[in-house]
Amino acid sequence: MKIQCMLDKIEYETKPQGMEIAKITNRLYTSKVEIEIEELANNLVKGCTFKPALLNGKKEDDWMTQNLFALDFDEGTTIETELNRCEEVNILPCFAYTSFSHTQEHHKFRLVFCTSETITNYDTAKKLQLTLMHIFNNCDEKCKNLSRLYFGGKELIYIGFDNRINYKDILDKYYSDEVEGFSPRKIKDNTIIPIISGGEKPLDNEKADNYYNLKALRDRNVEYLKNKINNPKIIVENNQGFFDYIKRYDLGELLEIKYPNSFRCVLHEDNNPSAGIFINDEGTYIYHCFSCGVSYNIINLIEVLGNFKSRPKAYKFLREIFNIEIVETEWQKEQKELLDENLRVLINGELEKNCPTTYKNISRNIKYLTQLLLVAKDNVYNETLTDNDDNVVFYVSNTYICKLLNMSENSSSEISKKNALFTYHKLLNKLEDSEIPDMILKRSQAINANSDKYRKHINCYSIPSYNTLMFNEIEEQGQKWKENNYSMTGISREMFYRGEGLDVANWIYPQHTHVYDKKEKQVIDRTTTNISNVRTDEIVKIIFDVLNTQSYVTEKYVINELMSNGDIPTSKKEAEKQLKKSLQEILLSYGLRRVRCNKEVKELYGVQAEGYPFILVRE
Repeated sequence: MKIQCMLDKIEYETKPQGMEIAKITNRLYTSKVEIEIEELANNLVKGCTFKPALLNGKKEDDWMTQNLFALDFDEGTTIETELNRCEEVNILPCFAYTSFSHTQEHHKFRLVFCTSETITNYDTAKKLQLTLMHIFNNCDEKCKNLSRLYFGGKELIYIGFDNRINYKDILDKYYSDEVEGFSPRKIKDNTIIPIISGGEKPLDNEKADNYYNLKALRDRNVEYLKNKINNPKIIVENNQGFFDYIKRYDLGELLEIKYPNSFRCVLHEDNNPSAGIFINDEGTYIYHCFSCGVSYNIINLIEVLGNFKSRPKAYKFLREIFNIEIVETEWQKEQKELLDENLRVLINGELEKNCPTTYKNISRNIKYLTQLLLVAKDNVYNETLTDNDDNVVFYVSNTYICKLLNMSENSSSEISKKNALFTYHKLLNKLEDSEIPDMILKRSQAINANSDKYRKHINCYSIPSYNTLMFNEIEEQGQKWKENNYSMTGISREMFYRGEGLDVANWIYPQHTHVYDKKEKQVIDRTTTNISNVRTDEIVKIIFDVLNTQSYVTEKYVINELMSNGDIPTSKKEAEKQLKKSLQEILLSYGLRRVRCNKEVKELYGVQAEGYPFILVRE
């Protein structure tokens, strides 16, 4: 016999937290299955998640039919006690399994029952769930919600796949006024409950009480909203886990919007529908009104609706209504202190004092490094999520950094260049796959799989401690940057490859070490492109055509000549970049030197150009 339920087939080895719960909830919304009970049980002990009821949405209001009924036991009982109770009342589960947090000292497990007939009446299903909870009264009281999800677990502790319960007999024998929590459904089976639109108070025939979510948000009524949302306790390890969860919560459900694509704005008097809710590319729900011009995520919206003058108070309100707790270890607190100290080193002049060359090289971009430190601080997980040097590992897209800095998403490539700048100066570590903890690697790869090549590419980083032991290394890199004539204009993997070789290029760009050669039909080391090689050869020819007749050539002349070559189409920007990328390799290979002109230099080499340009001369 196959039964219908909701099953998320993504497997977990530990209890999902934070953002993962939101992802599971969203996947379950479209994860109806028809499955054998034995197959379901095997999926659950592999770490999959399920909802016993068949739903046409996410909430209990979306209930359709049900065969499976689950009870969760977290404390105050044992496996043996509850299985003996099953025998005593002759209500036998079809299987039982331990949860992720089960131990021999503290039993945590679930019993799953299957009815002999599919229940198609909501009131009957609700009565049966409450009656089972009454009979097995050590179970978690939150089991009363028919739309509740149940995480997978470790192992099966009872198997009776053919066991069935007769719900009519159970209700006849055990259901009475002593069974608390039941109220008849106000709508017909398998129809969707009417939800308010635009924040207006619902009519009495649409809602039983005279209170509703929008008013509760404006009143900051934590108790009402917490009960209405009815989340299980959610434990996250850091602020990012909290942000990831709430930003993916359906704003339409929170505001009780019936038609989220078009409704009357809740922020102003709106006679015609001018607002809508959509999900952006990063999976965040956005509230947008074309009339008043706002685009808010859940944090922005709560601040406005609740009139929160303090963002920390808005965070606290959100944590309370969604039943979220951030639990930090001593190690996490220590890592945050380290990152705070790095921020102080950047701001209080200590880096400038100890690493003057490096500071000069990065001074225009310090605000970007500061933002990365703040992102890292929000992503401190635990001791297992560190690199080989025990630095905190985090992942972030260039697009996300752009948003934090109010930059266009088209600026993502510029963020990539700045990150390479910080990496070269040993202020940031870009990690190759072998250095990335498995959980973070899988998360970032999953995001990359659905992202554009540059705009949303996810990189993994760690940040070292900016301390006395590191200052010499940091300053040494600053000196190398200067000696190698590196610049932000030419910064690229190719620039480092031409300037210092393959190892340095791979260090700065660990995710781009290889490329597939279509001609040779094999993966090879990533070096330089054909067009880059052609342009570099042309630059060398231009330089020596001039040096064979005079003692210097200006960089400006080289760029203009490269642009004017009709055989090699090159824009001014491309010409400038190519010169910067290839310059150090050319200087080393051909015995040249780059010199900034002053009066003495201009007299020495007979420079006729205006101002004080850079020139290239023979050693």
